Amino acid sequence: MKVMYFFLTIPFYLLMKLFYKLNLDNFQIDFVKCEKNLKSVQQLLDEEIINILFIAEDHRVLRHFGIDHYAMLRAIYYTKFKNQFQGASTIAQQYVRVITQRYERTWKRKLREQLLAILISHKFSNQQIATAYLKIAFLGSDMDGLDHYLKWKKVNHKLSTSEKIEIVARLKYPEPLNNKEIWRSKIKIRVSNISCKLATHNASSLKGGAVT
Repeated sequence: MKVMYFFLTIPFYLLMKLFYKLNLDNFQIDFVKCEKNLKSVQQLLDEEIINILFIAEDHRVLRHFGIDHYAMLRAIYYTKFKNQFQGASTIAQQYVRVITQRYERTWKRKLREQLLAILISHKFSNQQIATAYLKIAFLGSDMDGLDHYLKWKKVNHKLSTSEKIEIVARLKYPEPLNNKEIWRSKIKIRVSNISCKLATHNASSLKGGAVT
């Protein structure tokens, strides 16, 4: 499947080169933002929380090159034919969205985000991007990034697996200031879903397989 992803990514890669060379829509400026932030990462987060992030948000991360074509097609199908919104963003895309602060819901912004994701995925490792993303991701009110979250929650011990799962779950459901009961219900379901995926992944790993 990685070979298929490679060939599908080639047109995007060529378009990325064009955007970069001509600096279309200030493409180079936002790449420099990403590059400076990624280079500032001094130490990677532990392997477990990074794996949980990949399992929950981007489980084909070892197969694609910054964008997940299968997830994109699935999202288009569900949106057009079932009127259901599904996310298709990889960790690299989510990182780009946060660092550039571009959230407009247009195809142009989405394409630009994908091209930047391809570029940073070419220059930096998945672990670097995942660490940098968790360091800046919005996890709740006054919790911009993992360090702020740990400070807010007064966590001064080594995180357990369940605590790491809750942190990753907050990416989809950040903690709000109000309506906490609704949020708790959503986060509980999300934590349960991620825990099930992690258990399946671990069981598959023990058998020498891989989750796809």
